[in-house]
Amino acid sequence: MKLALLMLFGLMLIIGCSSNKGLSTEEKNQAFQRYITLNNIESVNKVTTFKFRGWSSLTNKYLILSSSHKRQYLIELAGFCSEIFWTHALLINRTTSSSLNAGFDSISTLDEPRLKCIIKTIYPLTKQQKDEIIKITESEDKILPSTNEPEKSQHNL
Repeated sequence: MKLALLMLFGLMLIIGCSSNKGLSTEEKNQAFQRYITLNNIESVNKVTTFKFRGWSSLTNKYLILSSSHKRQYLIELAGFCSEIFWTHALLINRTTSSSLNAGFDSISTLDEPRLKCIIKTIYPLTKQQKDEIIKITESEDKILPSTNEPEKSQHNL
């Protein structure tokens, strides 16, 4: 009995310690910004022929949108958009149906379609950059040393 309790206590201790390694939302946002700076990822004001294929929420300020031809874009939102991180469905409010414009277009959720989060910045990504950015959400140590198609309502890319 004592051995079982000791093992249970040890397991709880290990689980408790491992869950504290995650980054806070603010730390993740800072890590994304550092990654963008370190890798000289240039922003674009407009993506022409943008056809929304999927998305992945990173934080309340950043998400990755997937477009046709397997193109990926890191999107920085203006302000605090808490609903974006938890939603199961995403709406893109565009000024033109075939493009995506920073500063004009916005993102909202089906639950709160009137709450519009303006797209502040659009960063085109390579597949490698996308994979590295997603790893930031797991742990900052895994990403910084390296400098080198779902439906609309799905959360994975």
